[in-house]
Amino acid sequence: MDVKYINPFIMAAQSVFKTMLNLDVSLNKPVLKTERTTSGDVTGIMGLVGDKKGTITISFREKGAMFVFQTLVGDECSSVTPDVVDAIGELTNIISGQARKEFEKAGINLKASIPMVVVGKNVEMNFITTIPIVQLSFGFSLKNGDPEVMFLDFSFE
Repeated sequence: MDVKYINPFIMAAQSVFKTMLNLDVSLNKPVLKTERTTSGDVTGIMGLVGDKKGTITISFREKGAMFVFQTLVGDECSSVTPDVVDAIGELTNIISGQARKEFEKAGINLKASIPMVVVGKNVEMNFITTIPIVQLSFGFSLKNGDPEVMFLDFSFE
């Protein structure tokens, strides 16, 4: 996949984490994903259409999803609640929106669906593309210093 489709997502994820969560994230090496399943426990899903078509997912393990909710909203939670699910959907929407601004600057028109969020491990995904899925993983630290990761999977054709 051309780097011009990868860089907007990298920049968007880093920017959103820094401005909204006051967190620096470290990008791990991008990989081609062979499994067509969710990468975490709480996953935001968004379809994109226009000059390209594709799907993006933003996935967190339970602790990471609850941490994002607590950081965004300021409320404590001890499990994945509907509010946590909403927070991951909103974060998916914001990261996608930031990436789409960069695509627009490059002359690529993309429209997004309303995000959907699924909860569960290894949920089967049917990406609407036939090309490989690129996975970007971003490491960050929870308040107690434990390492956590956000997975951003996407495929465009």
